[in-house]
Amino acid sequence: MINQTAINEWYANGWRSNLHLFKHSGYNLVDHINDMNPRLVIDAGCGVNGFKGKIKNVVGFDPVFDEADFKSTILEAPFADQCADVVFAFGCVNFGTRDDVVSNIIKLKSWLRPGGLLYMRGAPDGYTNDTGLQWFRWGTREIHYFADLLGLELVDRIHVEYNTEGTLPTREYPHRYVWCYRRPAP
Repeated sequence: MINQTAINEWYANGWRSNLHLFKHSGYNLVDHINDMNPRLVIDAGCGVNGFKGKIKNVVGFDPVFDEADFKSTILEAPFADQCADVVFAFGCVNFGTRDDVVSNIIKLKSWLRPGGLLYMRGAPDGYTNDTGLQWFRWGTREIHYFADLLGLELVDRIHVEYNTEGTLPTREYPHRYVWCYRRPAP
């Protein structure tokens, strides 16, 4: 089960925005997403809302940061089914058990229009100084597993992004996986 209190504490005290460091899941996405002329882009767990004012029609929510358009967890966010062209989940689906991850991805998928894109970033093997958190151990096998389980198409390849400046200096692995799922058209 996800310990939301521990997540909120970690993000409030140990995290900082680093969108500028990521080639596949940071500011380099802005032109690509804007070229799609999206009606709605949802940034789940947006942190300090770094894409606000850069990407057209983006709405960011986060359970911790006041810079978000509103505070919410993924499962409580009030979006209608099939309302979004793009959903970002850059690090917010890193916690809990496999069942917790499935529940969150099902919710994220529900917001996508057919053909919509779900961009994700996951940390492999957790952190060395995580107290009170259960980190999900992302790997390429898990990324493919969730695509198959939830009827999503994996777009392009899985990228590895290095965060050598890191949000935590004691990170076991200074990289993250980045991938994109597509909700198939009926």
